[in-house]
Amino acid sequence: MKSIAKIVIVAMLVLGLAVTTALAATPKSYVQGILDEVMAIQNNPGMSETARARAINGIIKRSFDLPYMAQDSLGPAYDRLGSAQRQEFIDVFSELFQASYTNMVLRFLKRETVEYGSETQSGNRARLKTTLVRANDTIPVEYLLHQKGGSWILYDVIVDGVSILAKYKSGFAREIQARSFESLMQKMRTQLKAVR
Repeated sequence: MKSIAKIVIVAMLVLGLAVTTALAATPKSYVQGILDEVMAIQNNPGMSETARARAINGIIKRSFDLPYMAQDSLGPAYDRLGSAQRQEFIDVFSELFQASYTNMVLRFLKRETVEYGSETQSGNRARLKTTLVRANDTIPVEYLLHQKGGSWILYDVIVDGVSILAKYKSGFAREIQARSFESLMQKMRTQLKAVR
């Protein structure tokens, strides 16, 4: 009985240490951990392209605040939706973002060097500047994070001055204004069928 109690106490201490480490992680260490994991997958010769895509998709799913991004990308239009419409939009947006960002990572992030620049924090938000160094090129990449549940999580990436979230916002607003929210959803559903 005493050995079971010892095991439980040790397990609780280990779990507590893991939780404390996650909560104490800086935005830089959070992003660096993600990029290191992605690079290890990309450079693993034993993984097929399909296995790489699946693994990277999983990293993106857990590393980005997809519900927040979905809501923010619609702006005021989100508030006019019913609960079922909101949930469908979040689900479809999340899958499309994961597929799109996975494809971008598979194509552009392989053996490059990442140089880490300044990290700024304001309240529960942070911005980390990095530079992606390629053979004959450098690309500035900024990661925007906020705290959720006591941990950092990504909500936007700015590549060479272009915000991924801002591109979604402007595209969605144009489609809703020119046609309707349902027209936007229909296009997104079609795109989703194509990537599945």
